[in-house]
Amino acid sequence: MEKTGYSKTAVKILEASLPLFAAHGFNGVAMRDIANTVGITAAALYNHFPGKETLYLRALEYAFADKVTNFADSLSAAEGLHGRLTCMIGFWVETLAGDVVLRSLLQREMSDADEQRLQLLLDRLFASVYLSSRDTLLALAGGRMDAHLLFFTILGMVLSHFQLAPIRRRLPGSLPAHEEVEVITRHLVTLLRDGVTTTP
Repeated sequence: MEKTGYSKTAVKILEASLPLFAAHGFNGVAMRDIANTVGITAAALYNHFPGKETLYLRALEYAFADKVTNFADSLSAAEGLHGRLTCMIGFWVETLAGDVVLRSLLQREMSDADEQRLQLLLDRLFASVYLSSRDTLLALAGGRMDAHLLFFTILGMVLSHFQLAPIRRRLPGSLPAHEEVEVITRHLVTLLRDGVTTTP
């Protein structure tokens, strides 16, 4: 067995299914499509995953689980509120910049708005990141803002940076550095910490 707990064939299935789901959505991919991509029979595929929904959720967990664990460890090790804020934003920037397939999957799920899949996605993946961030968000909000809204404002700012990239790159002022994780993270941390205006 692989260190993930999956056999080599199961890992091949998970890794093959992710780009297919990202490109075509949950409803646009059949189990036979995944089996054909991996080079196995549909029956062999069902031996590893009993249905498409199970495979889909396992694929999301496979793509995201290590990132969530690393985030929780990094956040607990970060020093001070500024360090935790940098860690939170850096996590989302690095995750969304570095994994185009995962970013596409998340965007598809938000577009499809299937209640059951969204709830499972939230329960298994997002909830742990949100809960790990809550104390930092409450401290950041300081009673002036809603910490729940703040979480999604931060996530929205990061996600929009990549969603709007085709436009952003074609406008004056665009620089190659604007694609770098450290630059994006520093920009958003400064924005949230200091605001935009320099006058009271």
